Amino acid sequence: MTGFPDRDRAAAEKGLNRGRVIADAQNFARDLVNEPSNKLTPKILAEKAQAMAKEAGLAVEILDEKRIADLKMGALLSVAQGSVEPPRMVVLTYTPANLKPGAPVIGLIGKAVTFDTGGISIKPSDGMEKMKYDMAGGATMLGVMRALAALKPNVKVICVVPSTENMPGGRAQKPGDIQTAMSGKTIEVLNTDAEGRLILADGVHYAKQLGATHLIDAATLTGAIVVALANINVGVFGSDQPFTDSSSPAPKPPGKKCGRCPSTTTTASSSRAP
Repeated sequence: MTGFPDRDRAAAEKGLNRGRVIADAQNFARDLVNEPSNKLTPKILAEKAQAMAKEAGLAVEILDEKRIADLKMGALLSVAQGSVEPPRMVVLTYTPANLKPGAPVIGLIGKAVTFDTGGISIKPSDGMEKMKYDMAGGATMLGVMRALAALKPNVKVICVVPSTENMPGGRAQKPGDIQTAMSGKTIEVLNTDAEGRLILADGVHYAKQLGATHLIDAATLTGAIVVALANINVGVFGSDQPFTDSSSPAPKPPGKKCGRCPSTTTTASSSRAP
């Protein structure tokens, strides 16, 4: 490095290395998102996540469809049942060398629907090729884990990525079906294109079972957020204001902004079934 006085060189090199780690992680996530769905099925995504984890030194576990069924992840399985491609649940864990007993454990959950047709509630054909991007939340969390492994913060982080396709096959779930999630809660499916919240229900519950005390999920849940905030803003919902604020990007990266969206008891009650 040139152009820095000797007293600033160490800090500059540290900042440069940190920036390189984050950029590499971003590019890893973007490469996953850009893959066509026939080249990135849930199984292939799990394999790529496993290879990355082993290279980065992260603990990794891949749950196949049998293990998912054994754990009674009915919400994830309900989305997957219409596709010939089996689902996967990717679990990565970063544990710092000097973890304090009783310290908070961060849970990262990322939606990874590798192709979303909408299922029986099928989407319009115009622009459907972009539905390969419906695993971007999962790719983002995998990229975060890759960066954490190199930056080594003093906090334990568990990443859970449920992955499936959402297809209108002969075995696909139908509007009006009632599914039972891993938590034991039942879910009435009114629209099969609302599959993201189904797979995240099992992902969030599993992360809590694994010991996560604070949860962050990333998901391409609805195009309505683009209508509300335009395509350069990320919608942020949170139940704990201080934690939500601390988890939002700061300083905000150029070209990307986080828009705080309402999440109150009133909005929550309006989404409950009668």
